Order: sequence, then C-alpha cells, then structure tokens
Amino acid sequence: MAEFSAPFDGSSISTELQWSRMARRWGSDGVHANDPASTALKVSGSGGTSVTVAPGMAFVNGFYYYLDVTKTVPVPTNSGGAARVDLVVLRADQAANKVSAEYKAGGTVAPPLTQVEDGVWEIPIAQCTVAAGSAVVTAANVVDKRYLTGRGVIPSVPGARPPSAKNTLLVEGTDLYVGDGAQWLYLGGQDIPETQYTPVWTAGGTTINWGSESLNVGRYQSRGKRVDLTIQLQPTGNPAAFPDPINVNLPPGLPASSTHRALFNWAFTSGNGEGSAEGVALVFPTISTTQIVSMRYPVANGNTSTAVPNAYPLYTNTPFNIRSGDVLTIDGSYWLA
Repeated sequence: MAEFSAPFDGSSISTELQWSRMARRWGSDGVHANDPASTALKVSGSGGTSVTVAPGMAFVNGFYYYLDVTKTVPVPTNSGGAARVDLVVLRADQAANKVSAEYKAGGTVAPPLTQVEDGVWEIPIAQCTVAAGSAVVTAANVVDKRYLTGRGVIPSVPGARPPSAKNTLLVEGTDLYVGDGAQWLYLGGQDIPETQYTPVWTAGGTTINWGSESLNVGRYQSRGKRVDLTIQLQPTGNPAAFPDPINVNLPPGLPASSTHRALFNWAFTSGNGEGSAEGVALVFPTISTTQIVSMRYPVANGNTSTAVPNAYPLYTNTPFNIRSGDVLTIDGSYWLA
C-alpha cells in the first residue's frame, strides 16, 4: 500500500499496528507522572519471593495501560552461581492483545528489552538483583527504571495561567516557565544569538565620521530580557571637535528599559601619545532608550577629604583628540524594555 490515512468512512483503523503507529505520536512511552517522587507503577520489594507494582497508568508503543490495584509479580529462583540482574517491564503484546507488568529474568547484566513494532514491545519500570540460589528481592535490591511521560507544553494567556503542574513547561508569549507544583518559575525568553551591527555615533544629533576605513562594530546577544553588548571603535580619521558629548546607539530593535539607567564600562587607549582612560557609559531613559547618551570619566576637584568628586562627559576632542590609531571600547549589559 503506497498511502494510508485514517480514520475515515471506508478507511478505518483496522489493525493494532495502524493504531500503534498513530497513537504513539500522542505521547511518549512511559509512566504517566510529572514527578519522579510519584509512586505510579513503582516497583517495590519487601524481602519476599515476589515484587509489587503500584497502581498507575502508562503508554507503551501507543497502547494505554491502567492498573487500578497493586499487582504482585513472582520472582523466579536464581539457580545460577552468581547474582542475577532482572527487569520488571511493561509489555505490550499485539498477539496477546494486552499490556501487562511482567518479570523478566536476566544474567550478570540486565536482559535486553524486546521492542518489535508489530509484536512485543517492552519498557522497563524497575531493575531487581537476586542473589545466587535465591528468589528473594529486598527493597535495597530494587532500582527505579521507569520512563516518565507527562503533559505536553501548556500555552498560557497572560494573567490567566492554570495552576502550576510540577515538571511541566508553560509558554506565555516568548517566555518559558516550568512548574514546581506551587508556582511557575521563569526559565527564559526569546534569545538572540551573537549578532553584529554598525554603531551610529553622534554628537548633538550630528553623525560623527570616524573615517571610511574605521573598525566600528557592535556585537551583542540577548538571553531573555538581558542584552550583552560590546562596541569596538578604531578610527581611521580625525573627526571635528564637536561641542556636544559623544553618543552611540544600542542594537536596533532592542531598546533599554525605561524604568532605570543602564551602566557600561568604557576604556580608551591612545595611539597618539595621549595616554588612556576608563569610565562609565550610561543610558538615561528620560533622554533616550535607544542610545548610550553619556560617557563619563572621573575628575577630582581637590586632594582633601572634603573635596567633592565629579565626572565629565567624553567629547571627540576632550580630554583626548580621538583619531586614527586610537581604540575605544564599550562593554556591558542592559535590560530590555
């Protein structure tokens, strides 16, 4: 058969394999539980010759399994001379038309799972170790091996989130949360990988020309609401002596928060014998949320304990004549609007 689709009138799901192939896309193999602490289908040993499987539900190769009472599964005697490693499995058997919890004896290592798409398909729920010459399994001899499968990702309307579901993901717009059973915990938002742009430098609204061959690059990336930014400028010209402080734009489309100032470090090194300096660059949201509007350096007003420190803005010609051979770097982070 080249093509198959169902269910339609005259084109039904008529075999278990057809059902399995369809239904396994609805949920992954595993026990229905959002928390590893859940006892759903958990296997226990108590020092007897059997183990117990707690009530619970599961998917196995697209088939649904529901156990509403505790099931007791006998342990075969280990007649070998060494400890035996066994499995308790959920077995979907299409020939037997059922899913059941079964004990599967191994050897010095756990037995392989049988997984035949149109036959028997097994998933583990526990590993048990049985001593030589024994059929006893204690609590210490049982290791939890359940695959867990829970809800899919929950879309949410802002302001109308459902109650927190443990270990469940919730998407609200471009923000991702995980539930802990009591609240939704923020994981992250839409990230922007490392990207470059060409910064625009201005003074009093006039664009500064640093030279046609200048190195002028901004590199940034965002994680959630946080943007990391580095700007590197190496002029190849000598711009005019503007009477206004130097400004530079933030990455396009990523304005800073309007609720507080953002701070960056800047460093200048002269290749023309004028020394070097370091200072702080600021985003003043009351002036602009798309530009670094002030690059300041500290200046002392005296050398006594009562002298008041001050800071002055950086110009194209004060305190340095910024030109070919110099290097100016701005680096820091800011919060998005």
